[in-house]
Amino acid sequence: MKFLEMSELVRQHHDHMGQTEIRKVLNRAINDFCTRTKVIQSSFVYEITEANQSDRWLWLDDHIIDIERVEVDNYVIPRLLELPVKRDFE
Repeated sequence: MKFLEMSELVRQHHDHMGQTEIRKVLNRAINDFCTRTKVIQSSFVYEITEANQSDRWLWLDDHIIDIERVEVDNYVIPRLLELPVKRDFE
């Protein structure tokens, strides 16, 4: 279904909505669908330096909803099943 067809379908049920509002709602729905179904995947590279060593986990973007794997020096860190005994932050 093309965007124009979706827009006309929304207009049939919500005739009070303008074209700009319909476009924003449809774009939001498409983004939400892609996020929930994990269609969109991205990766992040973060280098630990002396300056950012204490806050290395506070930088994560609000748009990250799931972390599939963590690699350090091309080594995949195994997933923990329980919380670690010693943690590096309080």
